[in-house]
Amino acid sequence: MQTVRGIRFLPVARVSGTLLGLDARWLGTRGLMLSLLLVLFTPGGPLNHDTDLPVWVKIGVGLSSVLAVALTSLSHELGHAIAGRLAGLPVRAIVLAPEGAVTIRDTSDRPHVNFRTALAGPLSNALLGTACALLALAVVPDSFAATFLTQVGGLQLLTGVVNLLPVGPMDGSNILAAWRACRGAG
Repeated sequence: MQTVRGIRFLPVARVSGTLLGLDARWLGTRGLMLSLLLVLFTPGGPLNHDTDLPVWVKIGVGLSSVLAVALTSLSHELGHAIAGRLAGLPVRAIVLAPEGAVTIRDTSDRPHVNFRTALAGPLSNALLGTACALLALAVVPDSFAATFLTQVGGLQLLTGVVNLLPVGPMDGSNILAAWRACRGAG
């Protein structure tokens, strides 16, 4: 386990000096229960009685939901990390947690840089959500691939929109603060 800026995580890989890891809470009751609930209650999952698919297929569909959430969180944080790197900010780690993910990076004393790096996560979700939706249209309708791409695309778009809300630690709060600082500096 490693701790960076108060976040305890299990490092999984290092890419260009940035650690990729899993939050320690995945291994606790909270993370395991959240994963189990997502697998069980996902549409098309094991508890769905509207279909006569074998249970192992339903479990696979449920596990794909966990994968979709992880991909959505990771792509969002990669947007922040890439924007931070392009702005010259050190990016220490990207940590996947049960309730989302976090990029541990420095902030800038230039408001426009903070604006761009905060906006990069939702923008990444919007681009990848659109790409997933277009790919879903290109594959066989009602196939697992189409369903999975639609699920990931919907999660991407929903995550991007929700993160634009200016509440709590959401990106919208950081975007609004940076925007106000830019207007105050100009």
